[in-house]
Amino acid sequence: MKYGLIFSAALLVACGAEKEPSQRPPSISLSARDVQQLTEPQAVEEAMRNPRLRARALLAQSKYHEALAAFEEARQQNPQSGEILMGLGRTRLALGETEEARKLYEMAVALEPDKPALQVGLGIFHLKFNRYDEAESAFLAALGMDSTYVAARRNLAAVYSKQGRLADSAREYERALELVPNDVNTRFNLGLVNVHLGQYELAQSHLEKVVAENPEHARALFALGEALLNAGDDVRARAYFERTLAADTTYAQAHVQIARLDMRQDDLAAASERLRRTILIEPGIAESFRLLGQIYLRQGRQSAGEKSLQAYEKVKSVEKDIELFQERVRSDPDDGEAHFNLGFIYGRLGFTGVALPHYIRAVSINPRNIQALNNMGNIYFRTGNLDQAAAAYEQILSTDAQHVPAMTLLAQVYLGQQRADEAIPVLKRAASLDGDWAPAHQGLAEAYKQIGEVALSEEHRAKAYKLTEENQQ
Repeated sequence: MKYGLIFSAALLVACGAEKEPSQRPPSISLSARDVQQLTEPQAVEEAMRNPRLRARALLAQSKYHEALAAFEEARQQNPQSGEILMGLGRTRLALGETEEARKLYEMAVALEPDKPALQVGLGIFHLKFNRYDEAESAFLAALGMDSTYVAARRNLAAVYSKQGRLADSAREYERALELVPNDVNTRFNLGLVNVHLGQYELAQSHLEKVVAENPEHARALFALGEALLNAGDDVRARAYFERTLAADTTYAQAHVQIARLDMRQDDLAAASERLRRTILIEPGIAESFRLLGQIYLRQGRQSAGEKSLQAYEKVKSVEKDIELFQERVRSDPDDGEAHFNLGFIYGRLGFTGVALPHYIRAVSINPRNIQALNNMGNIYFRTGNLDQAAAAYEQILSTDAQHVPAMTLLAQVYLGQQRADEAIPVLKRAASLDGDWAPAHQGLAEAYKQIGEVALSEEHRAKAYKLTEENQQ
């Protein structure tokens, strides 16, 4: 048997530059009776016997595999419930089963087409994957049933923003704001659209209200800085970028803008130091490398400048993909697929320290995510964290006891810890499950060498060489 690369190809989909937290995972509404069942101690036991309520509770706790079983039980009791199908779709989506989730969302709407909440859930699903026409149709359908449905209005505005229909987007955000005047997210998104429309005074008006409501709203502070910078007020813009960093020291784009301002003032030392710090925080911003390269060239550091500009081209090729997945994570922190793909992209760029937390998050969302566990284990192994690497590979085997690559990797950890006696039975099992798997014999060659069994070591080394040659033909 030949195994393909266990690293999954990242889902690379172009996206617009707008970053707005309008979309949310489809919610499951609770009736007053449901809420009472979930909050009154004397009713908890009864509620947990109700698979529909149990599924909702498990979903709220991000216990997706348990929620899946409960939703399936609820579906058997009420197969015509669109709401239960929507919950199943949300759970499947969190577990990375995108196509199955899509079918469930569509089935939910087909079963109960007169429920605007289900239309909104379907629309949010399509918006998540940049299917703007389908998302628009779903949100318009919801508004056709209830023109005051704020979630539909707000997400329709997000669709128009993504499509570059900024005037239409602003109109829909304004309508949503009329319905819920104190909604901070709607006002923030309207302010962002105003910035892109060049309506800087109007943008400042909305964004300043957001900041007045929440002085630590880093994205609003940054957007205010952008509006002022575009309006030509560098001094006030810098002040807002600094306030952004006071609210969130990891806000990389604010560092980039301050570095730009430093460069305008020929303070190249300050700019280069800030850009290097930015790259450590967030290596997925290509502009950081371009500006740093320009500084090095201006300083006469030709080699360093060329390397930075090469890095710029490399990061630029995947920057929009990074933005897409970051936006998905902002709108849904439990988007395991987005976390995995961010880990994959950062890892391919060589930024394993940034990749690792995304793999860890993907595994916490779905402990059976074999690809994430594998890549996480590989990073631990390469960085010398052998116990953590072993734990990752063992978790793969707890999900799939016959996963031959994971056995081989676990054995490599044992060999790195000079535990050849434990590596040998693992490698023998791998070889017995797949006689054509050359890495098992390579591992056995190393293991027997460690314990002084030279003849056996050479035997397996020859076997590995022969299999490698055959597999390459």
